[in-house]
Amino acid sequence: MHAEQVHTLVSDFVRDLHPTASEPSAQSTLDELGVDSMSLVDLLFKVEREYDVTIPDEALPNIATVGDLVEVVTEATK
Repeated sequence: MHAEQVHTLVSDFVRDLHPTASEPSAQSTLDELGVDSMSLVDLLFKVEREYDVTIPDEALPNIATVGDLVEVVTEATK
């Protein structure tokens, strides 16, 4: 699992939500990108399906940025 792959998946998801959104960086907050709580759940399901991982519920409050999400997914695939 490469962080770049997860970042690309998040970028694609954000562009689907908001076609005019700028390219997210690792420091971009999900709020800045227009990812609300319902969108976050959709994104997490997509990540779980794409990478065949389970993201623990207790990790959800700690996901505020793209970098946080990449880290959680990378840990889940180890």
